[in-house]
Amino acid sequence: TRRATMKLATYERIRAVFASTPCDAYPDLDAIRAECPECTLDALVSIYSQESSRKIRATHGKHVRAIEAHAKRYVLGEDVFSIAANVDFPACQLMRLLLEYLLGVGHKSVGGVLRDPFGRIPEVPERGTPAAEYGAKLCARLRADVERVVAWDHQASPAVDVLRHNAGKEYEDLLEELLTNEGIPFVTEQDLRADGHARTPDIKLEVPIAVKGRIVNWIDSKASFSDPVVHVEKGTEQFQGYVNRFGPGMVIYWHGIIDELNTDPNVLLVDAFPDTKDIVKLKMI
Repeated sequence: TRRATMKLATYERIRAVFASTPCDAYPDLDAIRAECPECTLDALVSIYSQESSRKIRATHGKHVRAIEAHAKRYVLGEDVFSIAANVDFPACQLMRLLLEYLLGVGHKSVGGVLRDPFGRIPEVPERGTPAAEYGAKLCARLRADVERVVAWDHQASPAVDVLRHNAGKEYEDLLEELLTNEGIPFVTEQDLRADGHARTPDIKLEVPIAVKGRIVNWIDSKASFSDPVVHVEKGTEQFQGYVNRFGPGMVIYWHGIIDELNTDPNVLLVDAFPDTKDIVKLKMI
């Protein structure tokens, strides 16, 4: 299997391409792979997803402040995808803000509206909402447009969120299966939390192992590429907490790692479960 280890300079070049890609466009992954043949498709898709999320977070406040102008364009008949492309914001995210503004949907409730527009969007707008003067016709249009954006938004739809969650669970299950196959005893995050532990790794080994000469007491599974910003700003603190409680450990970024991040003597970063030949098992006493 080809491993996804990348130099920081290569990552930054790829990230710059994704950062400049409009929200309504798909990046040319084949062209990027032609320039970076060492990059796996999984790594590129993960980096693109991370950069898209970063861009959404960075621009969300601007669109919250501009929602009245966006809503005016929408109620006057402009298509939601046209507005989204024009302001470079994912259509699903724009629809969330439109529903909150036009119908008065609460921020915590808008996700349910996206999942069930025909059950959650009323036949006519409630009195006192900005949508009230446009009547049932606007509600019908909103229901249809919610279905459209959910189906076609490749960055921010509920379906994308579900896929990310499922991928995380699948890799955790894979890790447990590989450990079982190697005969390495372990307890899971659920087991640790049941014992009263908070902020735990996915796996705590009952007996430490050595991987390429490094002691591993715990393993954390990440169904992503090792985004350097997230790793340094959030991951370092998270993993240090595990080190303080359980000793040295290992993090598997299944979609690839950046060479220059692998500097912590207590946290080994890898992009796959180690080969049998690289694992030394310590016997239980």
